[in-house]
Amino acid sequence: MVGRWARVCLSASLTNCPMQNVALWFDKKFGLEEHTIAHYAWVIVAIAGVVQMVGAAIRMAFGVLIDPLVEAFGWTPGSIGLAYALMSIVTALASPMAGWLGNRFGARKTMMVGTVLFFIGMMWTSQTKEIWELYVAYGIVFGISQALLLVPVVPAVAAWFRRHLGLGTGIMMVSWSLGPALVVQALAVLFATVGWSQAFMVVGVVGTATLLLIMLFFRNTPEDAGKIAYGTKPNDNPLITSGNVFVTTQKEFQGFVYKTNAFWNLINIHFLGCVGHAVILVGIIPLGISKGLGPLTAAGVLTTISIISVSTRFLAPVLSERMSPKAVMFMSFFGQGVGVFLLLTADSTLDFYIFAVVWAIPYGGEGTAFPVLIRKYFGHTPMGTTYGWQLLGAGLGMALGGVIPGMVFDITGTYTWAIILSAAFSLMGSLSIVLLENTRRQLIPNWPEMEEKPAEMSSSPAASAEPSPAAEDRSNG
Repeated sequence: MVGRWARVCLSASLTNCPMQNVALWFDKKFGLEEHTIAHYAWVIVAIAGVVQMVGAAIRMAFGVLIDPLVEAFGWTPGSIGLAYALMSIVTALASPMAGWLGNRFGARKTMMVGTVLFFIGMMWTSQTKEIWELYVAYGIVFGISQALLLVPVVPAVAAWFRRHLGLGTGIMMVSWSLGPALVVQALAVLFATVGWSQAFMVVGVVGTATLLLIMLFFRNTPEDAGKIAYGTKPNDNPLITSGNVFVTTQKEFQGFVYKTNAFWNLINIHFLGCVGHAVILVGIIPLGISKGLGPLTAAGVLTTISIISVSTRFLAPVLSERMSPKAVMFMSFFGQGVGVFLLLTADSTLDFYIFAVVWAIPYGGEGTAFPVLIRKYFGHTPMGTTYGWQLLGAGLGMALGGVIPGMVFDITGTYTWAIILSAAFSLMGSLSIVLLENTRRQLIPNWPEMEEKPAEMSSSPAASAEPSPAAEDRSNG
């Protein structure tokens, strides 16, 4: 019955679902009155949100794992942090290829492989007895799964939006906060009740089952589903961005992207921002415990960060589409850098929770505007490869930021210099944003539109459309 209800709500009868009035309110609030909740793009956004929630939560909740492993095996925080660093490096190195695979073969197939590796990595990690097993299971296997799950899904969402990408991105990115908020507390409770090993098994099984279920409803692009993209107007010529169509054109346009300064600077910005917040995400729980907070209380600080950041994860891409993305990103990076200085004087539970609230606001907006910025610079060119390269920078940043707290503590016995380094990297990121090109001018030629419209193109945003072929390369190689 649940499956049948889900299919009904995902079909044209979706207009009768309870969320319709809420969606129509948002339509009016953001000037989207011409659209309805019935568009299949919102199904894709919801699926992408769950993928992000499941995939990113375990990585962002890594801090919960450190103390149980120290207690169980006597490993140092620094040696455990290397597993996080290795995972981030592997994810980073695999990200450009994951983006290309998503472009070429479709996000769905790519994410299915990532789901299998997610299950293997979680189960193997749960049975770890030696430090090298943690490095292989969590660092390598889980690292590759992260790339295959998290890189293709964002460009896939972008393909479903002709306009209003900021709104779609904002709704999807909320999951980056909700996932850790739920998983951090769940893992903390499970660690205390059934132990860390069983906890990873439970999360691995539930996460894998969830991913397999939602993949049944996922479609790579509007043309794959026989739909038109959200925000398409009646006088718009259709766009075709499926991975096995216009392969030569995609290569040509990706070459244009590589020649821009913005492409390389965005990789650097992603790196700097991720170093800045990874130090905090990995180190905040051990730091709190070292200041006298209990494990659950310290985990609550990370949960608070995740919950508070929901607002700006949604608002940052929406505002970026309506004003300068550079301004939104600069304020986020600058606030993230300045906010961490509160930890230098934090000694009580109240101090840590004040920090969590203040810092979470800029942190939430730090990484969610990138898809909108890519669209402004590079138009409707399929962004899988471009986004993959940016996540290369992000992954390397997460790797460096993840290992800094443990190494600093091992050397100095405190986390003071880790906090200072976090601030420095975020502030360098804000400076790099200033150097980006003006977003009012697209940096490469427009992605080609079809010369002819489909024979039947309803004004309904949920209408099906069978695009007619254009005189473009349809090579599969």
